[in-house]
Amino acid sequence: MKRVYMAVVATVLMSISAFASHTRQDIVDTAVQAGTFNTLATALKAADLVDTLKGSGPFTVFAPTDQAFNNLPPGTLEVLLKPENKEQLRSILTYHVVPGRVTSGDVVKLTSAKTVNGQEVRISVLKNVVRVNDAKVTKTDVAASNGLIHVIDRVIVPPMGEVSHVSKIDDMLAQFESKAIETRRDAAVLESKRRNRQLSWQTHTDKLGVMKEHINEMGKMLAELEGMKPKATLFQEKAIAAARPHLEDLAQRVEKAITWVNEDRKSISKTEYTDNLHGIWESSDKLYRDVDTIIDYHEARMRLSELAEEPVAR
Repeated sequence: MKRVYMAVVATVLMSISAFASHTRQDIVDTAVQAGTFNTLATALKAADLVDTLKGSGPFTVFAPTDQAFNNLPPGTLEVLLKPENKEQLRSILTYHVVPGRVTSGDVVKLTSAKTVNGQEVRISVLKNVVRVNDAKVTKTDVAASNGLIHVIDRVIVPPMGEVSHVSKIDDMLAQFESKAIETRRDAAVLESKRRNRQLSWQTHTDKLGVMKEHINEMGKMLAELEGMKPKATLFQEKAIAAARPHLEDLAQRVEKAITWVNEDRKSISKTEYTDNLHGIWESSDKLYRDVDTIIDYHEARMRLSELAEEPVAR
């Protein structure tokens, strides 16, 4: 019996020794070695969190895979990795970290856990599937020298809407483009004056007034979009930048035309006025086309990204 007992003890000690040898690496190095957390490693570096997660801890990390990051809305990761968004990125990444060593056995007993971010994540278990917020835990208890890693299939986001900025900018650009189309349509009516001499000065006044309203609305939208550029993708930035010079030129030309008509109704027959009408048409056309081209390209890239993730139909 004693020999059996000693053999069991020896086996346990050997197991502990083997376990220790496998947990010499910290959480960061363990994740890097796994080969499926390259994006997470890049994000940790950008957020200056590498040294933190190499510290003594212990920490429990709910680690999103590369595929989980790929499933974010197109352009989101690009925005989060910008230096000016480091605090935002840190907020998201620390939302994946729980202080202490929380094993899978501990996790299934919890309904929530407070993260290093300061906010809580929801934990649920249904049909033996553990979820952290909306993410599914796909692998548990990956041991590291300073804690544990549980693998999840989605990036979880603190309840403050950071990831939605890309989609919000898309929606705002679509609204801006819609106003640009309406302005271009009115400009086309006035431009027809060069071929149709039957347009009255009242028509000019009405169309110019409506265009001024659209331009003012676009100006407000553009100012808000410019304030959101740090949270925009590269193509969204290009669309925002492309709009400014055309909108300014358009605003100046429309204001000049309104002044001329108000001062002298006969201005609509003068060459200087008609030349300005042509300039209004050109500015409105360039405004729409430049923004539309960039948005279309951006949407095409997004669709290609989505198709790359879809299974091939057989």
